[in-house]
Amino acid sequence: MSHFTVVALPEEDDTPPAVAAAVTGERSGDGAYVGAATVTVTATDAGSGVASVEYALDTGGWTAYATPVTVRATGAHTVRYRATDAAGNASTEQSTTFTVVADGTDACPGSDTRATVVIDGDDTGVGNVDTGDGCTINDLIDEDADYPGHAHFVRHVEAVTTALVADGTLDRRQQGAIVRAAARSDVGA
Repeated sequence: MSHFTVVALPEEDDTPPAVAAAVTGERSGDGAYVGAATVTVTATDAGSGVASVEYALDTGGWTAYATPVTVRATGAHTVRYRATDAAGNASTEQSTTFTVVADGTDACPGSDTRATVVIDGDDTGVGNVDTGDGCTINDLIDEDADYPGHAHFVRHVEAVTTALVADGTLDRRQQGAIVRAAARSDVGA
């Protein structure tokens, strides 16, 4: 008498993950987010499991999603998102749109309201947007402050723009344009 064992083969996973996003934050009467909006992306996959989740803010490139994304820059925004499972199935790109408005406090009265970020007369071409508290990017760069040297000014601009990339106000390309203009300037020299 022979014995054999029947083993069920795992079913092939050809179903992409389900992915969704939720936007939270204080809302104004017209539905805009006041001061900031936080986008939380979730993905589930009953087959092989979720391998990666990515998002892109406005026209920026895809970034690995690890924690909720907080957007403080005023204006209309779009967050695109997608997920891939361990079998390589990718979800369809989805998006959510929302608007962030200033919270009514103005940390920089008398703001530098030029349309683009300008450092020492060098127009970077990057929009000089309100960063969410009444301060524009030019206000935060503050080229007229007293710096002990040119290198200190450039490091200040790097720190300011790194924070603006982290909160979604700038992308890395825009940051590079601003830091290069700071390096070319005579501020602090």
